[in-house]
Amino acid sequence: MKKWLTKELLLFSQHITHGNLPHAILISGVKSSGKEDLANWLVQVIQCKQVVLGEILQPCNACKHCNLLLKKNYPDHLRVIPDKNLLGIDSIRKVSHFFEKTAQIGKIKTVHIPNAEKMTISAANALLKTLEEPTDNSVIILSTNERDTLLPTLISRCRLYEIRPPSGKLLAQHISVNNDSNPFTNLSHLPELSSHEIAEQYTTFEQEFLSYLTQQEGMMLVINMVTNSPYGLRWVEKVVVKAMRDVYGWTDNNTKATASLSNEISTSTRLNNDTLWHIYQKVIATISQCRTLSQINHQFMIEKLFVDIDNSLTNDKFKG
Repeated sequence: MKKWLTKELLLFSQHITHGNLPHAILISGVKSSGKEDLANWLVQVIQCKQVVLGEILQPCNACKHCNLLLKKNYPDHLRVIPDKNLLGIDSIRKVSHFFEKTAQIGKIKTVHIPNAEKMTISAANALLKTLEEPTDNSVIILSTNERDTLLPTLISRCRLYEIRPPSGKLLAQHISVNNDSNPFTNLSHLPELSSHEIAEQYTTFEQEFLSYLTQQEGMMLVINMVTNSPYGLRWVEKVVVKAMRDVYGWTDNNTKATASLSNEISTSTRLNNDTLWHIYQKVIATISQCRTLSQINHQFMIEKLFVDIDNSLTNDKFKG
């Protein structure tokens, strides 16, 4: 369990002990923040027959209920899995039908819907009916990376818990990696912090993308790198933000890579505050569209983004 989840573990333990656990719970946090660990722990504690008491409750992992949960055969718990990267209305109807039945071996029925942002509009509307008319002794837990993409009416029917992991040096201590005490490091950087191979891929990408930004050459190579990496768009945002910090004098560390980055930017005639800000807005808009529109053509969106970036680099009105 992630160390920074202590506050949530204590809070949920108090809710359970005092018998005031909400019927509908929404756990929001970035990828790897620990929201799935928290949701799974919560289900286990709710369903355990011999909970280990303390400030933070723990499942015994020995009773029949715990064993069935660990084997994913517990009849009074339902985990809803996306079908082809979407949560459709049929999946949500299963939730309604599940809650209509009486618990078989426990007292409470639980449902966990991870990746709730993958629900279609029709599925979200169907879930609203279940949340508005809760059955007795039932708890539904939703978890999401993208809370802002959920229907506001859906969020309003749930008790929201936002996980905010530490950043910078404190995060590095938690995950036992050396990040040169970068104060801007957050969990989204975890792959390149904890994997040497991914770190090398990012360094190569940073160099190629920076070369493109400062010299406006090699656009197709950068497009291919973004398209072929699961982290591509986030890396685009990361490099642009680093460039903006450097322009504003907000340098994050004194590593050789950052010194090289600073020199490239400071000697470029193409990059300034206005140009980088315009590029950043285009990057954020593209990332948002790729997250929220399930049927979108990602290859097309990436290519369009770089056409927009190229225009920003050549447009005189962004050159100050």
